[in-house]
Amino acid sequence: MIGLIHRLRPAGSYEGRVRQALTAAVRPGDAVWDVGANVGLYSELFCRWVGNSGSVVAFEPCLESCERLRQRLPDCAWLQVENVALGESDTTGRLVTGEASVENHIATGSDQQDASLQTVPVTICRGDSLCNRLGRIPNVVKVDVEGFEEEVLLGMGELLASPLLRCLLVEVHFKTLEKRGRAMAPVRIEKRLAGNGFRTRWVDASHLFAKR
Repeated sequence: MIGLIHRLRPAGSYEGRVRQALTAAVRPGDAVWDVGANVGLYSELFCRWVGNSGSVVAFEPCLESCERLRQRLPDCAWLQVENVALGESDTTGRLVTGEASVENHIATGSDQQDASLQTVPVTICRGDSLCNRLGRIPNVVKVDVEGFEEEVLLGMGELLASPLLRCLLVEVHFKTLEKRGRAMAPVRIEKRLAGNGFRTRWVDASHLFAKR
């Protein structure tokens, strides 16, 4: 069923559709969260779009990627880089690091049994906890967390309810979710967003856009 739903999502250029949706969502002066920022491709765009009256927080659990992100935007005073992962609870875990940084993900039970995997410690925080610490609710949130998108949203209960949050763009990793035994997560994610007053649409086969 989920595989069929996935095949029925709009096809098309990944970069074109996603960038178009984000360009329309982000306004000058906005606060934007880039959750799963990697080396900062979208963080750089967000910094440009919000300008120096806005703020961008890039959340990235891989320390090496954080350093590359800082080097990418050394003079952007309105960018804050946080070396943490977002999740359902405030805890610690292990980050599985692959040859390509886009393959990095939080270790699950099966990963912890595989001695061949390279892992590093990682701090995991709820989005609500981070809102309280940072002192500002984001207006736009982009989420790309390699199959842990449901946990990220579960840690954002207060944030999702805030009218200050206008838009979210969530990359849904169908194959990873199915492998983790969470094949119905995309359905639950849409219901959760709708329950918080968001209208949702799929901008391509893997990106869910939610807007108030």
